[in-house]
Amino acid sequence: MPSPDAIDEQFADAANRAMSTAVELARVLIGAHQAAMTVIVQGDWSTARKYFSLSEKYAAWSNYKTPAVGVGTHAWFLQHNEPVRFTQSELETHPAWIGFGTEVGKHPPMNGWLAAPIVDPEGTNWGLFQLSDKYEGDFTEEDERQFLKLAELVCITLEALWETRNLRKAQSGA
Repeated sequence: MPSPDAIDEQFADAANRAMSTAVELARVLIGAHQAAMTVIVQGDWSTARKYFSLSEKYAAWSNYKTPAVGVGTHAWFLQHNEPVRFTQSELETHPAWIGFGTEVGKHPPMNGWLAAPIVDPEGTNWGLFQLSDKYEGDFTEEDERQFLKLAELVCITLEALWETRNLRKAQSGA
């Protein structure tokens, strides 16, 4: 794989800004204390970029930046490629739940899980978008509907940024 050039760096910078904004918006608009997004290039977890937005309730974890590694519920989720809305009890009793694995005691505690795949029209999975700890009660069907719209917007944004990158590469002869 060739080394990233200025065009790749522009793409990465724009994608980073968009994903950071998306997690903040999702957290605030849906009303959750935690939002996270993991973007994975071509299913390779070593390329994972993770974005977080935490409310003041989780201020103690504000520096938690450990990327996901693709095990447990994350691996299961990406294999199934469908939205998930779990209460905390449903999450903890799911066969793929491993309780944060090596991050136990470091990862912010969860309270319920609303997750959506970031999938383009061709079915390529760019990663997962997730919320936890709704301000009041459990996540609802309406929360899920609105969250899926945000996930679709994220995918459209990533696609547009990628196509812009490809166009710039073609114009530059790179």
